[in-house]
Parts: sequence; structure tokens; C-alpha cells
Amino acid sequence: MKQFYNTFFTFIYFFTNILLLLLMVKKQKSRTYTLEYIEKIFRVIPITFILILSMVSIFVAFIILESKQKRDIDLLQQKELLNNQFYKKEKLANFSNIVKNAVNEELSSVNKVLQEHTYKVIGSLNNGFSNLENDNTIKFLEKYEYENNIKIVLFKKSNLEVLYGDDKVDYLSKLIFGKKNKTYKDIVLQYIYSQGRYNLQEWKNNLTGVLKLSFFDILEKKDGTYYVGAFSRDENIRLITRSIIIDEIDKLNKSNDYNIWFYDLLTKSTYNFENENLYAHVPTLLSKKSNSYKYKVLKHFDENEEMNKDFLNRTLYNSKYKFAISIDYNKNFNLNTTKIKQKYHSFFKTVTIYILIFTLVIIIASLLFSRFTKKILDRYNNELEDKTKSLTHWKNRFELAIIASNDGLWDIDFETNKIYFSNKWLEISGYKRGEIVSFSDWFNLIYKDDKNDVELLFEQIFAGKQNDFMCEYRLKTKNDGFKWILARGRLFIDKDTGHKRMLMMSMDIDKDKRLKKELLDVELLVEDGKIVLFKLFNDENLSVKYISNAIKNYGYSKKLFENREMNFLDLIYKEDINIIKVAMNAALSQNLEDFTFVCRALNASNEIRWISCRTLVLKDHSGNVVNFYGYINDITKIKLSEQDLKIKVEEELSKNREKDRILIQQSKLAAMGEMLGNIAHQWRQPLNNVSLFLQFIKDNYKNGHLKENPNEAMVNKYFDKSFTQIQYMSQTIDDFRNFYKPSKQKEYFSIKSAISSSLEIIKAQLKVEDIELILEIEDKEFLGFENELKQSLLNIFSNAQDAIKQKREKEKFDAFIKIETQLNKDFLEIFIKNNGGKIDEETISRIFEPYFTTKFESQGTGIGLYMTKSIIETNMHGTITVKNIENDSVSFKIKLPLNMEKIR
Repeated sequence: MKQFYNTFFTFIYFFTNILLLLLMVKKQKSRTYTLEYIEKIFRVIPITFILILSMVSIFVAFIILESKQKRDIDLLQQKELLNNQFYKKEKLANFSNIVKNAVNEELSSVNKVLQEHTYKVIGSLNNGFSNLENDNTIKFLEKYEYENNIKIVLFKKSNLEVLYGDDKVDYLSKLIFGKKNKTYKDIVLQYIYSQGRYNLQEWKNNLTGVLKLSFFDILEKKDGTYYVGAFSRDENIRLITRSIIIDEIDKLNKSNDYNIWFYDLLTKSTYNFENENLYAHVPTLLSKKSNSYKYKVLKHFDENEEMNKDFLNRTLYNSKYKFAISIDYNKNFNLNTTKIKQKYHSFFKTVTIYILIFTLVIIIASLLFSRFTKKILDRYNNELEDKTKSLTHWKNRFELAIIASNDGLWDIDFETNKIYFSNKWLEISGYKRGEIVSFSDWFNLIYKDDKNDVELLFEQIFAGKQNDFMCEYRLKTKNDGFKWILARGRLFIDKDTGHKRMLMMSMDIDKDKRLKKELLDVELLVEDGKIVLFKLFNDENLSVKYISNAIKNYGYSKKLFENREMNFLDLIYKEDINIIKVAMNAALSQNLEDFTFVCRALNASNEIRWISCRTLVLKDHSGNVVNFYGYINDITKIKLSEQDLKIKVEEELSKNREKDRILIQQSKLAAMGEMLGNIAHQWRQPLNNVSLFLQFIKDNYKNGHLKENPNEAMVNKYFDKSFTQIQYMSQTIDDFRNFYKPSKQKEYFSIKSAISSSLEIIKAQLKVEDIELILEIEDKEFLGFENELKQSLLNIFSNAQDAIKQKREKEKFDAFIKIETQLNKDFLEIFIKNNGGKIDEETISRIFEPYFTTKFESQGTGIGLYMTKSIIETNMHGTITVKNIENDSVSFKIKLPLNMEKIR
């Protein structure tokens, strides 16, 4: 070591003399250096400094390594000691945290029960009670308390009237204020409703350790706002904590790594004191008079109720519950420093060799560098002129950039405490020039919570720890309150005078800060709610970048997704994964900003849940889709309600079909009665003719004309006439039978023929009743159900006939029924008009309803027009309407599609 120091100082002395000689070279009187002199300096001085630096480096390396060797030996000693202290202390601290977390979980389970009961009571009161201020409410709450072993409080916000649970409010009043009169009870109730919705509170008696938990929420009724809350039974935190400590000691001692024991100062008992999971009485233990660390701790707490600083590393003491938890460790250890010394001795040799090699390389490089130094110096003047021009150019551009930027420029002169602001800065803050003239004026505008950060940054700059200023703070503007500002600047110090100035630039970042705050608030708002926020990577499995804590509602934890143990598609029911991919691909192909989908998901219990998702498509600056950001909403209840509704609709449709079947049967019976009447009209004249023919033949036979003058021709003549009448009557029966026979399939038929056939049935009656028929029919081949159409037309004709008859009972007039058809593009329109009087507004709106009739029960059933509408709209896929027209008339309009081939 001594030889090293002598050699080092010899080198230092030699190279210092050389350096002094070089520095004493005579300079020119003008104090300027020639290129030759500069070249000599570049050749000699670098080599001298390199040699000095190498020796200094070797010396510094030796000092550093010697210091590190000593430090490592000390660290080894401390490590062995701290392994028995801090490791155990950390274990003891972890044990304490485990106990605290277990106690919190115990209380958390109680909180959840209170919330469930509170919302059950609110739901029952909201749905089953219109007025809460009566005996029914009290009876319900008494029954609920008895059945669920829970305490309920109900009070009205407006007048602080306790409708139920007054004894619980008395308890809180006495617990907080020591009294339970009305004034203190009102304060308690005001405190409860001041906490707003989802109000979870802990009411604790610090003397007894008894804890009572409560959860309140709002119930809005027509007569005001009510608060409903549930109270837990009395929870003794001390006993809960003690029980958890004993359980955790039993778990830890199974590993045999260390020994923790527990002392209850109130009961004077210990647990696991002698490394056995047993209780022991303190006076019995102290009677042994041992000097071990355990007995010192035990004896101290037996005589004192305060923590001894000598026990801090190995003992935890809770003065509130009078608990002490302690741990033992061993202090004896042996050190072996031989390896450390060998390591640093070898390392010093290696460093010395590297420094010498590096020095030699640098010297060679310096000599090579000096050769082209002259060339560099020759070009120096030309390059300097070019750089001067370039700097002037960039200086002008920088000045233009400052003018054109949106940043506010300002200058602080710390010598005069004056401050200057650009017009842009004044525009950002709203002040006018001259309203802020000093540094202190500006500093007073900073928000109180941000002043310390700004002041600390200025102190570091003035202390020389940094030169640049960059800080975000809130500045009071003249009109808009406080605004977020990003300020950047640098301190400039005059070398000659020490004059300090700072040039600053300010940017208005208020909108960005507020937007980030709002986004953060949204994420915090739904973090533990029912809606799950997620952010996905645009990869094959949609791996999760972020997911909110609300995923626990599906039985999963955030860590499963954050650790990539699950991805988003693992949540989705396998058969519905294509729904997501189709929606996503459609959004990407159409360049949409968002997309939605509804599918099934599986929770941790493998139960199917229906979810609705809305997802935003996030792109990078190149337009590539990198993430999907959205939310999951559980709509299982809605889906189940839809299924129940579907079943009910099907049941109602089945009932309606049965009703329609009955209506059709009734319609057929009614039509059959009308048919018999029409047959009677049709047969009356032919029967009269046949009767006259038979009577004529009979009279001629009695009178003897046929015997005296046999005339076969005359008999055949009357026989043929009678047979013709009988055939007409038979044809009438066939016509009626075919008319009411339903069509089984669509067939082409003539519209004119169908209308004429319908009129043929009632034509005789119309003639008897002197009702004129006006036909303006444009014939058209039509594909459909012919008999159904004829039945519908006949219903309308019959109603028109009845309307005319009713009107003629009051007055005489020339009655008519007019039928006309029109072709309108793809539709055939049939108009049926009659002048049997207008229909009043109330009746016309219900004319197509089943069983609605304006006739007497003996004259009508009210199902004719209903069946007509059903046939036209259901079987023919058309429409039927009715309206009043001029001349005290009514017009029915039937609109049928011509392209029935396309309609199934």
C-alpha cells in the first residue's frame, strides 16, 4: 500500500511540472492564439492530461475498491443481523396485515347482508305501500325484523320523523353524544341523510369495543323522501380480532419457520408462549423467573400498559384492545470475509490493467488526432462563417415560431421583480396589460394546493440543482375561475453581473385535464358497479388490456384477465362467438366508429347470462385498429321476460284462433239462414209457375178436354215448361252450395264473374225491393280464393240492402247499389257504394269489430263484416276500408294485390 502511494505521487509531480511549463508559453500581446500554437497545445496537453488521468483513475479505483470491500464486510455483518431482525419484523408485520384483512372481511360480509336487507325492505315498501305513515308499515317491519333477525329504521327526511326504529336512533344518540333527547336524535338523522345514497356507517363504542354497522338508502314516494336502513347486531371487534389472531398463529406454526406468541393483557393469558398451541396463565409463567427475551416482554407488559422501544423490532402492541404479539429470533452468527477480500484484490489488478491499456489506446488516438487537427483548423474560419449564417437563419425562424405558436410567452426579471407577458398569455388568462406587473402578483394567482410544488421547483432552480422549469398548475383567471396551465422555462444568468432572468412559455391544458378527469371519474364510477368496462387488444382471441372490478359479478377476478389466464372470448358462449366476430368484422370493413352485439356469456359457475355490449373502435395515428373499448351490460332478466312474453303471446294467439273458429262457424250459420231466405225468394216464382201448369192440366182433365180431344203436343209443352222451372230450382241449389264451399287453393277467376255470381243470389230480392244495381266493372283475371271473395262481397251487399230498408222505413227515395272496379298499378280496387244513409262517427270506427251490430239481435249477429275484413286481409292479403261520401251515401273500398304469386 505504501509503495503504491509513493509511485502515484511521483507521477503526479512529474506531469504537473510539464503542464506548468506548457501553460507558461509566451502568448501574443493581443491575447490571440495562432494556429501553430493551437496545434502544439492539441499535441502535448492531451497526452499529459491522459497520463495524469490514468494515474488518478488507478488511485480512485483503489480507494473505491478498498471502500467497497470494507462496506461489503460491514453489509455482510448487518445482513446476518438483519436476517434475524428485519425478516422476522416483516413477517410479524405481514401477520398483522393478515389479521387486519381477516377482520375487514368479517365486517364486509356483515355489510353485504345489511345492503341486501335494506334493498328488500325498500322494494317491498315501494311496491306494496302507497302510504308509509300507518300501522301496516309498522306491522310489516316488525314481521320482517322477527323473520330475518335484523334491525330496521325508517324515517322521513322532511320532518325527521322516525316512523319505525326509534330505539335504534336513541342508541346512536346516546353512543355519540351521551344523551338521547330529540335535538341529538335529529342531528343523528341529519347526519345519515347528509351522506346521500348507499350510506354505509360504523357506530363504535371505543370503551367496550362494541361495533354496530348500518346501511341506509333512499326511498322516493309521492308524499316525500324516506330513508330506510338496516342495523347489524352488536359486533365485539376485540373478540373477533383475538379469535382471528389465534387461528392465524395455528396456521403459521405448522411451517416451523418461526414462532409467534400472543398475550392478552386483560385476561392475563398467553397463547403459544412455549411454542405449543396452548393457553398459559401469566402469573404461572412469571413464577419461573427466566431471563429470556420472552419473559422480559411478558414481565414488562404485566407491569406496564405502554410499548417499550426496545421491543419495537419484535413486538406489536395494540393499546386499544390490550393485545401484544411477539416473535423470537437468534442473534448468534459467524462471518467469513476471505472470499470478499480475494474478490476485491483480483478486481483491483484487473481494473489497473484495463486503465493502462485504455491509456495507451487514448495516447495513440491522440497522436493520430493531432495530425488532422491542422486541416480542421484550416477549415475552421469557412465553417464558422457558414454556421453563423445558419444560426442567424434559425434564429429568425425561431422568432417566427414563437409568434405563431399558441403558447403564452412571459419573462421574469428577478433583479427588479418585474414580469412581462405576451398578448397570447394575457388572452389565456383574461387579464389586461398592467394588471399583473410583478412576480408576486403572478404567484398569488396560483391555486393554493399547487403553490408548494411551484415554489419548490423555483428553489431547486435558484439552488443550481436544475436549470429548466416545467410544471402543471392551476392559475386563477379573470373571468373563468381557475384554469390548468403547463409552464416551461429556463433560467438565464449573466456571467458578468450574475443578473437572473427566466424565460417562460405557458400552454392552456385546461380542457385536456378536465377531460382526463371526467374519463377517470367514469372508470371509477363503474369500477365496482354492475356494468363491466373493458379494453381489448385487436388480436385473434381479443386478449384483455383492462377490465373493471365489476367482472366479479360474473364470478371472475381482474387478475385472471390481467395475467392473460383468460381472454374476452373465454367469457362468451361458444355458439355465440361468431356473433361477436361478425359484428366486429362488419364494423372494421365499413370503417365504423362503434358496434353493438347481444349474445350469451358464461359465468364462473358455468351459468348462461345474456349480455349486451357497445364497443368503440380505437385507432392509432396510422389508422390501424389497436384496441376495442366498451362495456358489458347484463340483460338476462330482460331476455327471460321476453321469453315469458313470447309464451303468453302464443297462448293468446291460440285462444284467438279458437275464437275465430267459433266466429267462422257462427258466420256460416248466419249465412246459411240468409241463404235459405234467398233460396225462398228464388224458388217462389218457379213454384207458382209449376203450380199453375199442374192446375191447368188438372182442370182440363176434369172438364174432359183431354179425353175428348187428346192433345199430346199441349201436354208435352206444359211438361217441358214445368221441367224447365224445376231444373232452374235445382241449379239455384247448386249455385248456393258452391257459393259457400271454401276454396282450398288459389285459382285464376274472372272478377266480373265473381261479382255477378254474388249479385245473382240477392238479385231477386233487390228487384222486389226496387233497388237499382249500377255496374261499372273492368274485367280482370285474378289469382286467389274465389268463393272467399264472393262471400265477402255478399256480406257487404246484404248490409247495403239492410241499410236501404231501414232508411225507407223513414222516407221514400230512389235506392241504388253501385259496384265499380279500377286497376291501379299492382292493385285491383273494388268500390261498393249505396245511398242507405251515412254511418255516424262512433259506429264507423267499430264497424269491423266482432259482435258489433246496430241491428236487433233477431236481425244480425255482428260478425259478417268482421269475417269480411278477416278474409280480405288474412286470406287475400288486401285491405278494406269504409267512409261516408256525398249524397248521404257510404263507400266500401277493397284493395287486392295483383301479384298474388309472390305472396305465400
